Amino acid sequence: MKIEFYQPLAYLGAEQGSSWPAPPSFYDPEWGRATYDLGLDECAAALDAGFDGISFAEHHYTPKQLSPNPVIIATLAAARFKNANIGVFGTDLPINNPVRVAEEYAMLDNITGGKLRVGMLRGTPNEYLTYFDNPWESREKAEEGTLLLKACWSEPEPFGWEGRYYRYRNIAVWPRVVQPGGPRILISGNSPDGAAFAGTNGFDIGFSYMAPAAARPHLDLYYEAAAAAGWQPTADNVQYRHWMWLDETDEAATETNAYFAGPGILSLFSGATPEKMGVIGKCGAAMGGVGRGVRDTSGLAFPDGPPTMSKPPLIPAPAFVGSPDTVLAQLADAQRTLGNGRFELHMGLASQPIPHELIMQNIKLAAEYIVPVVHEESW
Repeated sequence: MKIEFYQPLAYLGAEQGSSWPAPPSFYDPEWGRATYDLGLDECAAALDAGFDGISFAEHHYTPKQLSPNPVIIATLAAARFKNANIGVFGTDLPINNPVRVAEEYAMLDNITGGKLRVGMLRGTPNEYLTYFDNPWESREKAEEGTLLLKACWSEPEPFGWEGRYYRYRNIAVWPRVVQPGGPRILISGNSPDGAAFAGTNGFDIGFSYMAPAAARPHLDLYYEAAAAAGWQPTADNVQYRHWMWLDETDEAATETNAYFAGPGILSLFSGATPEKMGVIGKCGAAMGGVGRGVRDTSGLAFPDGPPTMSKPPLIPAPAFVGSPDTVLAQLADAQRTLGNGRFELHMGLASQPIPHELIMQNIKLAAEYIVPVVHEESW
């Protein structure tokens, strides 16, 4: 069983509320640099604590995760932490150029010496307003882009690509990836379509914040699709991401978590309707979920009115919060349901900045009580 440290790079400056996009005028460069410097210090502490790797992700226009290009911070981490396993989970592929992404990750795979894993995602509803991509095409575009990216790493000779969304006359990615066929690719299993796509194409699967019991049917689809494609995933192909907060007692951990998390980022996808949320709600509806707390300032409208949601929005599972014994029991329950071989845990995503000292304290507790037990699966 592996346990990895996800670093969201939550902005350490003054709390800016839950609106999206956050006004750039509120940004303070000194706090921004501190966010990156101290964020890497936390990664160092996590690696020293025995975490099996560190990871980053792509998000836009928000102080909640200060990483519009996670490859940059991952490259800094690779240079600082020699031989560390690094994940980027993930790139919002529909709003990026897959060939350019393949080139950047090929560079990073060389810099890490072949210790890179990546995630190719559709993104959350707000991401589609970053460059105003069409959310109704997001799934098909993400899938084609992922297969194109894989071909960029696998084809030994220059080749062309003629797809529905991407057309290139000549592709010949340099540098060539270190890992044969390229880094392992993770696909979100939060949707059944993503789970089936991952299984069919031999990719890893990851679940983010989704209740394990709700994720299990998607995982079964993944295994069924993999079997039909002629391969058998192992526990190491299954990853689960969530927030973890530790303290000496359940009461202390719950109190501190409630103070910093509040309604927090994890509630952004519940309790809203497309009618209330304007364009971002419509983007969310196209993806099967909606966003909340985001201002529609574009003035755009759909002539036929907001679409109907195809399914209820994601309701995040409770985080792993409590004393070490309580958190270990919570981790064990999730693992028994999913059979995952990887946990990806973080301590820095909340409705307001969490002091660096508290995160370091949590990492220290994890080093003493959580990491060794998870490695041994002795809960």
